[in-house]
Amino acid sequence: MTWPILTVRLKQKVVDLLDYESRCNLRISSKDDRDVVDSTKFVPEKFKITETPSDLSEGKSIIRLEIDSFTIWMTGKDDLTKIDRGFNREVDETLSEIKQENRVEVFQKLLLRFSNKGLIKADTVEMEGIRFMPPEDLNFKCSSLKIVAVTTDYSVEWLKRMAPKLEKFENLDVACWGDDTELMTIHSLLEVSKSLKLEHESGITDEQLQEIEATNLKLFSERITVDGVRKRLEYFLTHGKATDRLEIAFSVPENFQPISFFPNNLRMKKITLRAEDENGYFGKILGGFENIHGIREPWKIELLSFGGRMRIYCKIWEKSERPCILYPFYFGRE
Repeated sequence: MTWPILTVRLKQKVVDLLDYESRCNLRISSKDDRDVVDSTKFVPEKFKITETPSDLSEGKSIIRLEIDSFTIWMTGKDDLTKIDRGFNREVDETLSEIKQENRVEVFQKLLLRFSNKGLIKADTVEMEGIRFMPPEDLNFKCSSLKIVAVTTDYSVEWLKRMAPKLEKFENLDVACWGDDTELMTIHSLLEVSKSLKLEHESGITDEQLQEIEATNLKLFSERITVDGVRKRLEYFLTHGKATDRLEIAFSVPENFQPISFFPNNLRMKKITLRAEDENGYFGKILGGFENIHGIREPWKIELLSFGGRMRIYCKIWEKSERPCILYPFYFGRE
């Protein structure tokens, strides 16, 4: 059965399996194929927006949009913008053009064109270095979200436009800086099922910490207590997967003793380091808990003190890949 004799319904099912580049190639084949492509919803695996300032010209930057293998570059300053397009990060000069318009305005219009009634859906949305606001009538739905190196002047507004495709985000990574006050009020940041990483002061309380479903966790909060982190460690050891990490920075009282932190039921082995932190702890957790995924390997555990705070880091213990050298023997070449 050849393509021309397929019904529209069957063609739509085929198009539904195509990536963005293949859809674009099919769309320019004929008017009928264009109609089929346009009538089929497209949810990209990755939708990434990046802005990179120029080192040579003040006020100039490159805004890059990546939709799977398709990329659009908008390079400009003031009201002059060069637009380049291409696949697999290679520019196709035949698709380039210049517009007498500010690059941000051009880009915001482009985002609305890619949306379906003001909504962009993708498996993963990533944003890096953005220094402009989203269009007023634009929202996103995604399973995974990553926002890096965006000041809170802009990141808060972008985060408000984000919603999980299902009930919760699967993965959320926010590494921004600036005034965190408003950022802490976005409670959807805690609705994550797999991996949650918040580089800013999150303001999370003990109660909120215990409600977080994600087992791969990295965050900082001055409102989390020692007892809250202890309970989270117990949850992590019983529910964590082999690839998960637990990293929490929290405040501790004066004269805090790391050894008193660990639950009594855990079997521990302390490991002495050459440059040991007097107020910290480094070792292995050998047992005393039942992991629901059947993990029996020991867990690496580290408590590191800094500036009146404590950082806990826990993951599966990995054997060193560096070979041992027995002094004074040397087996290398002369």
